[in-house]
Amino acid sequence: MDVLQAIGLALVAIGLVYVIYQFPILFYGYREFTKYDIDFSNLDSAQFSGFKMYKPLVSIIVPAKNEETVISRTIESILNQSYTNFELLVVVDNSTDNTYNIAKEFEQKDSRVKVFNRPNGKSKASALNFCFEKSRGEIIATYDADTMLLRNTLENAIYGMNYFNVDVLQGYNSYINRSENIFTRLAVIDEILVKATLIGRTHLNLFVPVAGSNQYFKRQVIKNIGGWDEEFLTEDLESSLRISNSRYKSAYLSSAKVLQETPASYSEYFKQRTRWLRGYHQVLLHSKKRMSRFTDFDALMIVLAPTFSGILFFGWMYISLLNFYNPFVHSMRTYFLSLIVISLIIYAAAFILVLIKKKQNAIYLPLIYVYLTVNSLISIYTMFLEITGAKRVWHKVKKTGKTTI
Repeated sequence: MDVLQAIGLALVAIGLVYVIYQFPILFYGYREFTKYDIDFSNLDSAQFSGFKMYKPLVSIIVPAKNEETVISRTIESILNQSYTNFELLVVVDNSTDNTYNIAKEFEQKDSRVKVFNRPNGKSKASALNFCFEKSRGEIIATYDADTMLLRNTLENAIYGMNYFNVDVLQGYNSYINRSENIFTRLAVIDEILVKATLIGRTHLNLFVPVAGSNQYFKRQVIKNIGGWDEEFLTEDLESSLRISNSRYKSAYLSSAKVLQETPASYSEYFKQRTRWLRGYHQVLLHSKKRMSRFTDFDALMIVLAPTFSGILFFGWMYISLLNFYNPFVHSMRTYFLSLIVISLIIYAAAFILVLIKKKQNAIYLPLIYVYLTVNSLISIYTMFLEITGAKRVWHKVKKTGKTTI
């Protein structure tokens, strides 16, 4: 084996580390897939009277920028919650459309709603910090402006935090336009794998990161970590790392479910994934970390996920191209061996995906190859951007308000 082949195999081996680490998490995620669908609103009142008596004030924060097509739907779903002890703070940041006026109409109808306009707003993290300072709740909930809550979402989340005795809770983010086209179906693969991973992490008492929308924090958590860092593209991931370092407990509850819109075109999908994956690399390279306990290592593995994915894909392509033109038999054996290993990994992931929701997800099986390839390539591209110091850009994804469920 020459040096070039050794480098390629080393890259594949590094990528396989993450696959091996993830296997038991995904296994338990599959096995316990329905365990966390606990609907507290339908539980026996006498048996769970202690949880029902816990009714803290919840401060709901919704940052919005140019969201006139979806903001009304989001606010209506929040005001229609079965859990009613909340205040809603909508902060309209640097918008050029009618978002502020639409939100303002709800403020005039319901005293729980407060709407703020910031023409010079800088980022989502900045908006969250702005509203946190104005909030009064014991629990802080955050939703993106395109998030539609089910009627019992907030009730399940609040009682779920008490039931699990945790400081932070991540709810289930599903997609409202999942059947629109191939790009929304790619997002469904991500949705299912993320759900299985977070269930597995909760079951194994590993750290559960907060991601995107539908997040719940005890007020003291946000206060103690110093709020959201406004310099990071993925402020949720960076805050998750500090929450983990501070030894707070977190969990995932799939019955705290919301619906969101996922990009329906390649350009919008690419923008969203570029921000997400570059945000991961930014956190990996520039955030403060602790490595004194296993929980710190585990949290780091979450941050490293897209890096490992990119390394594994690049290593496989490297070996494939290197050995394709190599006439030696041992080189071809290396090529076919690496190809078989990677194929087995992909098939295993696809198999888990189909098993989790059985026959109804068989339609997504061929797309897993597209999903893994596209996201691995974007991961490599965004790592290059971060290493070379290219300007970081917050890509705003356009929302259409379309639903397919």
